[in-house]
Amino acid sequence: MIGALGALAQETRLDIFRLLVQKGPEGMPAGEIGARLGQPSPTMSFHLNQLRFAGMVSSRRESRSIIYSANFKAMTDLSAT
Repeated sequence: MIGALGALAQETRLDIFRLLVQKGPEGMPAGEIGARLGQPSPTMSFHLNQLRFAGMVSSRRESRSIIYSANFKAMTDLSAT
């Protein structure tokens, strides 16, 4: 839980997570997340990995894209404490 809170305490990561929550379970490609938030690819990779390690997002490969989705169970668990 502390790792999740720490990950979301950073403004860019919180913006990413909010965007993914709005997008729903289907998620969004990493490149589109970066374009929407005006962040370069290396920056997005860093923040997405931090969120993934904290358990707040999951990723899956679709063709040449990596699709990220919010972990709604983790969000529910976090808000329940």
